[in-house]
Amino acid sequence: MRLFGRDGQSDPTIKPSRYDALTDFTLRVAVVLLICVGAFILWRLTEAIMAAFASIVIAVAWRGAARPVSDRLKISTPLSLLAVAIAVVGCIGLATRLFGSYLLKQYDDLAQDIPTAVAVIKEGVEAHPWGRFLEHFVAGVDLSKATAPLAMHFASLIGSLGHVLAFTAFILLGGAYLAVDPDRYIQGLVALAPGSRRADVSRFLDRSAEKLRRWLSVQLYVVVLNASMAGAGLWLSGVDAPIALATISGALAFIPYFGSIVAMFIGGLAALPQGLSFAFLAAGVIGAASFIEGYLITPYLQSESLALPPVTLLFFMLALGTLLGVLGVVLAVPATVVLATAFEVLTEKKS
Repeated sequence: MRLFGRDGQSDPTIKPSRYDALTDFTLRVAVVLLICVGAFILWRLTEAIMAAFASIVIAVAWRGAARPVSDRLKISTPLSLLAVAIAVVGCIGLATRLFGSYLLKQYDDLAQDIPTAVAVIKEGVEAHPWGRFLEHFVAGVDLSKATAPLAMHFASLIGSLGHVLAFTAFILLGGAYLAVDPDRYIQGLVALAPGSRRADVSRFLDRSAEKLRRWLSVQLYVVVLNASMAGAGLWLSGVDAPIALATISGALAFIPYFGSIVAMFIGGLAALPQGLSFAFLAAGVIGAASFIEGYLITPYLQSESLALPPVTLLFFMLALGTLLGVLGVVLAVPATVVLATAFEVLTEKKS
């Protein structure tokens, strides 16, 4: 049956057969099923995808640190990468040798002070009338049902230590391979794109790498300055274990918004055995360091191209944290940088 006329256009007088309608419906169902299967596979591979993204972030940071070494010393990229790795390991080893025992002692003090602070809080709650009322109110509650899943989760967490180590090794090895020869993988990704989109994909990858490199350099300054300010303030305030609390505050500065809140809570809890005033003082010092870093230093270091809308950033941190836990929260900001770059490239193409 001829469905087309001489000019190649469909003949309106001839209606499609039931076979053609069934074929069209089958194709639509197949496409929907393929999309669902693909979404399910991506859902199951979420951790692997984020691990690959973490490897990319490490590779970008590694090559960003190796670039000035290669330019100054006029050596090849693999040698500059090796020099950076040796320098990092050497600095960590030297710092451990010089301050390791002192820092470990402070961390040990924190491990003893925090349970003491929890006991102090419990005694304070029991001493007040509303605390006794609350204790009487929950006296008949069976907490075993609530604590049993927590204990099982903690046991599974301890049991998966090997999985965590293997996960970390995969991220580091993946970052090393990507840092040594990124062009091979970039060319492979570009080749997967349609011919008309390869220029856009290449521009997106180059721009994402550059923005991630700049963001990581800013975060390095942020972490160091936050730890320095918090450590100096805690030491001058007479709070115990100032270096340990400063390292925690600096490390958590890598996570916007939530990191400073957690650092303030840990600092106040650790200083509570010294007295309530020291607890507020420690939390205030860490909060002041985070405020100066977040509202004065970071906006100055970041250009407009790196500035991210706070609501968007909070949404991605919440979403990735729900999906992947701590790893999702840590990688939320660089993932948002990459997605913002993709949106920027798409809008440039349309305009």
